[in-house]
Amino acid sequence: MNKLQLTEQLAAKLSITHSEAERMLNTLINLIYETLRTGDKVNISGFGQFSVSHRASRIGVNPRNPSQKITIPELNTPKFKAGEAFKAAIKLR
Repeated sequence: MNKLQLTEQLAAKLSITHSEAERMLNTLINLIYETLRTGDKVNISGFGQFSVSHRASRIGVNPRNPSQKITIPELNTPKFKAGEAFKAAIKLR
């Protein structure tokens, strides 16, 4: 399912227009982005937790020239940890 399909299903389930559903979904996504940018976590009970993981800079090897060392810059990456209810809901039996 892509974002358009998700928006259409949200609109149908809530009996709202497509544009209202799209605005709701975009607002939720932007709130998550903004919260993670400040370094906080977003915990949706039963669904999961969004957080930011920091990777320190490190020395790597250039794949085109293995004798050449390169510095890989530090990086913040998003992380998602699924909640127990989410895991139980999709568990295959």
